[in-house]
Amino acid sequence: MLSKKLLPSFCCLKSAVCNIETKYLCRTLSSQVSANASVSSKWSASSKTHDWNRAVLDAEKMVGHPTTFFSLKCLLSEEFTSVAMNLRKLVGTDHPILKTAKRLIYHGRTNMQTRGLIVLLLSKAAGHTATCMDLNSVDESGVTTRQQTLAEITEMIHTAHLIHKGILNLSPTVVPDENTREDLQLGNKISILSGDYLLANACKGLANLRNCKVVDHISKAIADFTQAEFLGEYDKQGNSLPIKGMNLKTWEEKNMLSAGSLLANSCKSTLELAGFDEQLQAKAFEFGKNIGLAWQVYSDLQPFVDSLGYPPGNKFDLTSIPVIFHLEKNQDKVDRIRQQINDNVLDFDFRT
Repeated sequence: MLSKKLLPSFCCLKSAVCNIETKYLCRTLSSQVSANASVSSKWSASSKTHDWNRAVLDAEKMVGHPTTFFSLKCLLSEEFTSVAMNLRKLVGTDHPILKTAKRLIYHGRTNMQTRGLIVLLLSKAAGHTATCMDLNSVDESGVTTRQQTLAEITEMIHTAHLIHKGILNLSPTVVPDENTREDLQLGNKISILSGDYLLANACKGLANLRNCKVVDHISKAIADFTQAEFLGEYDKQGNSLPIKGMNLKTWEEKNMLSAGSLLANSCKSTLELAGFDEQLQAKAFEFGKNIGLAWQVYSDLQPFVDSLGYPPGNKFDLTSIPVIFHLEKNQDKVDRIRQQINDNVLDFDFRT
């Protein structure tokens, strides 16, 4: 349960995201991709969601910690109350921070917030060596206090990254209307402050772990987020653009940095805290990497298989794995897509 001190912040944040109007953007790559992707029914979509939520709930009971609200708990601290209240002013602006806040509150048990849970499950499965410094702090679920802190740090960093990715380019040439630009600038300020606040708390938690190797691993993951933004080409709002020569290798290289590195280094770090050798830590790294990439593949597939969550005509990532596989055999389409985009992905007709 949330403490009474945090209830005003939670109510304010929930009120803001409740009023977000759902707007559908144009989407769907080509008739060939649409034909090859099977569209799931409402029943199957709800069934899969129920099964996933049940699995996450069972896993949380196993490790003894409700990990799906780690980062939300931090955002609802007393220091963050004023920021939560300002979210009300953004209702109607369609700023990405609102959608992120909505997903945090209403979709806690999605793959958006289960990285910390994976870290705790691995911690429980691996156990601890006799040289582990924290044997006295192992709880009933077999997880030490420092490993739980590491899981919270993982969630905070991931959420901070999602929030920072929602910062918009608000130059006069992109958003000519001054009133709209001022409203969106407030959203950018909140995004920057929120993400930085989470990162600051994560760094403080890292220091309290008192393990230089873990600090190095997690710092590398944060640096990889930044490096990923310099791979490939982007439109003026930071949306990825397709280029000739895209293949599975280039996709894996970029998404390892943006999606796999944090979980990989977190899994490696939790075994470091448990006192395991580098050989087993390397296997934990590969485990986290592959889980992270698998999640990214799942996310890339959703616009093509989930008609309930992604209605036909909605926008999707033009560098996602299904698109890459399609364009590998149709390189001539890359030039046509780039001509139609004209530095803004929203200019592209996703129904063609």
